[in-house]
Amino acid sequence: MKSKVIVNVVRVLVFAFLIVGIFTFAHVCGDMGDMEAKCHKTRSFAVAASIVLGALAVVQIFIKKALAEKVTSIVQVAGGIIIALLPIAIAPVCDMKTMHCYVYTRPFLVITGIVLTGIAIVDLLIVLKGKKDGNPA
Repeated sequence: MKSKVIVNVVRVLVFAFLIVGIFTFAHVCGDMGDMEAKCHKTRSFAVAASIVLGALAVVQIFIKKALAEKVTSIVQVAGGIIIALLPIAIAPVCDMKTMHCYVYTRPFLVITGIVLTGIAIVDLLIVLKGKKDGNPA
């Protein structure tokens, strides 16, 4: 039980760090006149995904059913992969290697997505091991 709570609290903190980072040091490009920069869509998707997955992590702390725990853990793994792929394939940032979004936002989202995927895999292993042993995780 404690390990599930700790993993999900860490996950919520990483999502909070992602949201704060995307608006501070890893911010996207500024106003480009009447044209919206591609990275603004990346930021919107990253914030929306972080809020949804963060809320899911909070809910996951209180879930007691084995199937629901497994499903939410798998969704969290997929969510981490989506965040890692967001600036590269899903909502790519611009390709100018001198732009702030390419130099800071893109690697920040990729690294954070990889960390979140790793945390989600650890959580999935905890859920699977806890249920296999007959112990509630």
